[in-house]
Amino acid sequence: MLNRKGIKIVEKENIHFTLKFLGEVEDSRVELIKDALGRIKAEAFRLHVRGIGYFPPSGSIRVIWVGVKEGEDEMSKLAGKVEDAMKKLGFRKEKNFIAHATIARVKKLSSQERRKVLDEIEPYSDEDFGWMDVKDFRLKKSTLTPKGPIYSDVEIFGLGK
Repeated sequence: MLNRKGIKIVEKENIHFTLKFLGEVEDSRVELIKDALGRIKAEAFRLHVRGIGYFPPSGSIRVIWVGVKEGEDEMSKLAGKVEDAMKKLGFRKEKNFIAHATIARVKKLSSQERRKVLDEIEPYSDEDFGWMDVKDFRLKKSTLTPKGPIYSDVEIFGLGK
């Protein structure tokens, strides 16, 4: 569907929900981050993955994503706790959290190509992709390579029952 010039599909193993993007982090700060994230208390929850959309809503499309229907409140609360913990360590507060997983990144499209992409994804705007159990959240490291980023878990933080 989205396999065309100007669009980079995210590999299946790299698809994830980002609670907070930290950017470049000095090695000396990783233990502080792990400690702060380890103090977060939250319950496990179920997430209903549903619908395809894009950012930004007007102008040039940069990201194509799958969204969250049910479980969004729980995910937003967890993201808020992560945001608060990282703010105490000096990380900049992000804009409003929107629960989503990026499935494609868009480099550049002509207005005609943009229209084609919007027409292709519109039928999936309410597509049901199923449920998932969220039992943990992870601190991830992103290593950039010529073929794209490689994500690895630095630490896994369990959620309560």
